[in-house]
Amino acid sequence: MMRRTFFLFILLAVTSVTVFAQADKADEYLQAARKLRKEGKCTEALPLFKKAIETKPTLAAAHYELGWCYNEMQQYEQALPVLETALKLDPANFRIIYESGFAQYKLGKTEVALQNFNRVLQMNGSFTKAYIARGDLYKDVQKNTNAALTDFLKAFSIDSTEKKLHYRIGWCYNDLGKYNEALPYLQKAISFEEQNYLSHSELGFTLFSLNRYDEAIVCLQKANSLKAGFETTVYYLGLCFVKKQKKQEAVQKYNELVQLNSNYAPELLKGIKEMN
Repeated sequence: MMRRTFFLFILLAVTSVTVFAQADKADEYLQAARKLRKEGKCTEALPLFKKAIETKPTLAAAHYELGWCYNEMQQYEQALPVLETALKLDPANFRIIYESGFAQYKLGKTEVALQNFNRVLQMNGSFTKAYIARGDLYKDVQKNTNAALTDFLKAFSIDSTEKKLHYRIGWCYNDLGKYNEALPYLQKAISFEEQNYLSHSELGFTLFSLNRYDEAIVCLQKANSLKAGFETTVYYLGLCFVKKQKKQEAVQKYNELVQLNSNYAPELLKGIKEMN
């Protein structure tokens, strides 16, 4: 009886050592993968996150980090099931809920995504990313500019250093016809991201709407140099030339729109025909 008890003690001790060793190895893989992820090397991090999961399948952090990387790499179909597993292991983690919602949003599952963003903000009312993601959903899917602007402004009040917020807020103010309110945000947007054609184009539209045509032309030409053939840019450049009575330049932009098979072409042609 004593020998049997001793054998069971040894077996349990060996098992415990093995379990602890596996846990240490899983954490080692996790930490190495996190380091790569923080360096922007998601592709290199993926196999290490997977090894951490293989070593310890209940390690929620590894599932979350793997799903995060898939989202970062725009591989949303791969991200979602991994994040769903992470959420089963750690159901109160608002970051996992957010990443799941983000993947769902990108996969067109917008109603479920909205529920998740709402849930995140109920759990943590200062989580900026959730306000931005929900604002994007309101803006791009529901076409609810007022709701989007409210979320973007809330995010801005929490973290005004978030670069892409300036463009989003400026766009919303433009869409609501509040061009003076849009102006400072879009001016800030192009100072943050000088190579972002959308910010230059949107600022050009703002300046056009404020009858500041010379300044608008500068912004729109910059946008056009960054991305040629963007219809909105070409159209408002054409309208600026109409306002400045530069018929030859306006006609050139009309021809570009025709080549792009743009619905803006007839509208610009109408403005050209009305020139003196």
